[in-house]
Amino acid sequence: MKDFFLRNNAYHIWATNLLYESSETISDEDYKKDVGLFFKSIHGTLNHLLLVEKVWYSRLIGEIYVPTSLSEEIEEDRQTLKQRMIQSLELWSSWLLGLDNSIWDTIFRYKTMRGFEAELIFSDVIQHNFNHRTHHRGQITAAITGLGGKSPEIDFVYYLQTQGK
Repeated sequence: MKDFFLRNNAYHIWATNLLYESSETISDEDYKKDVGLFFKSIHGTLNHLLLVEKVWYSRLIGEIYVPTSLSEEIEEDRQTLKQRMIQSLELWSSWLLGLDNSIWDTIFRYKTMRGFEAELIFSDVIQHNFNHRTHHRGQITAAITGLGGKSPEIDFVYYLQTQGK
């Protein structure tokens, strides 16, 4: 199962890099413009993705990070936000690589942002994170296209083709 998640993580890194490259095809004004996304703008949605990566990573390593809201702005500057996301992706990669194979079917207990106790199967927590990332990447690519930017082809099959698989 670890290999499955490492492969998904490699895909996520690839897709995220392409997404950031694509977001650079639009102006700063359009990048921060409210285009009707749940987190309003492309910038707001990318900020949300980094925020949630930080929330879940903190939970997974036994630390507590509770933002004021899911739309809290972590970084105002788009280039700095990109760099922080790259750092976060590298952190997740190292962490996933170091996991023991016995952990995937264990119960993971955590506190929600509202302070409630919750539990999920560990592998489901990781899968949730990958699905969440994909969900918002789809929103962002639609917004980029709507703003006249060049949207990347980031389906999993395209990733596999770039890897010769």
